[in-house]
Amino acid sequence: MESIDTIAKNINEHVVLTSHLELICKYYDIDLNASPLYNFRDALSHYILRYEATTNDEKIAQEASINEHIFRGTKDIFVTILYEMKQRVLKELKPTIRIEQQQNLRQLLHKYKKLELEIRRNTESAVIRTLVPFVETLDNLIEETKSIFNSYGMDF
Repeated sequence: MESIDTIAKNINEHVVLTSHLELICKYYDIDLNASPLYNFRDALSHYILRYEATTNDEKIAQEASINEHIFRGTKDIFVTILYEMKQRVLKELKPTIRIEQQQNLRQLLHKYKKLELEIRRNTESAVIRTLVPFVETLDNLIEETKSIFNSYGMDF
């Protein structure tokens, strides 16, 4: 069982990470299907219940719910960004472009798919910090994609 302070820290880390992902969405004009704020709201509701819990069973149940919501909210926005980026690459992957361009775009697509598989396989919902390396990798991959698109005169 975690302390209430540790739980609050995990929620705060979720807010920072999700804010970063939302900024990526705004910057690259990616629409979110559902706001990660819903999961944040639900996590806060469980935080209040955890704070008020009197038995260990209640505390454990609320902690599990908090962790599930903060992990799911961040993971959902992450997968949305990956889907959008894959669609942008696929849109430019036409038979009329040069072989070198096709190869580079296919490599990008492969990297996005690999990252998506890794994030979907990552089921440890107990600690939001497990997603931080994914976000760093995503940032780098988006910058690489933008650079490749720009070098070929493609719209990003």
